[in-house]
Amino acid sequence: MADKAVPIAGTVIAVGLNLSPGVLFYEYFRGERELDSMPYMMFIMGVFCGTTNLAYGFILRDINMIVNGTICDSIQVIYATLYLYFFTNKEISKFLLYSFIAWNLTFEVLYIFGDVIEYHTSQEVADNFTGIFNIFMTIFNAAAPGQKIIQVFRETNFTLIPIWTTVAQLLCSGLWGVYGLFIDNLKMIIPNLLGVLLCITQIVAYVYTRIKSGGVPPKRKQEENEENSGNEEKENKNEDKPEEKEKETETDKGDNREKLLNN
Repeated sequence: MADKAVPIAGTVIAVGLNLSPGVLFYEYFRGERELDSMPYMMFIMGVFCGTTNLAYGFILRDINMIVNGTICDSIQVIYATLYLYFFTNKEISKFLLYSFIAWNLTFEVLYIFGDVIEYHTSQEVADNFTGIFNIFMTIFNAAAPGQKIIQVFRETNFTLIPIWTTVAQLLCSGLWGVYGLFIDNLKMIIPNLLGVLLCITQIVAYVYTRIKSGGVPPKRKQEENEENSGNEEKENKNEDKPEEKEKETETDKGDNREKLLNN
């Protein structure tokens, strides 16, 4: 029962994981986030990881991996296309085409070296090749949300880590690692275990920098500093005005005295 429930839960979490970058685009449209603050490797590795999972699922004839790979890969292609479109401000049709070509070529290469080899040589050769390739893609995918982790510590900017994506990735890696235990597959256990460790590192970095910065993003701090400096300048101007008024009244008195003397 558990071996059936775990992959279903893993697929549900994986869908949530792949939908989570939508928060970043929402913040971008609201002007709360710069496009450069998004870890773009997250979109690239999402496409590659979804494709390799799909290919590996075909080789193992595992319907859970096939469904998971198909759904996740489709979502990641959309996000990768959106990012490229907004980043370069080109026609969206071109980047839809480029994304599809990149996705299709990746899948075709894996199909040739994975699925086709199976019929000409042995299941073991195909399993080993695509399985090992999938290990690297899974690890890189888990590490991708922490692409800017050095910058996070340097600038104390916790917003550079997409925390919802990282948390979803943690759950996803954990569940698929457990599924690897059920089917006794080290090529699933090892990368997902490393994925869990990478996600925990990112979460620790996020919490630490958030506490250190007082929970205020650098952009908001900058805006507050600009507002404060603007208010100080206004106050200084207001303080200078009474002195100017006194000078004006003194000059007015002097003018009046001169008029009286002349009369």
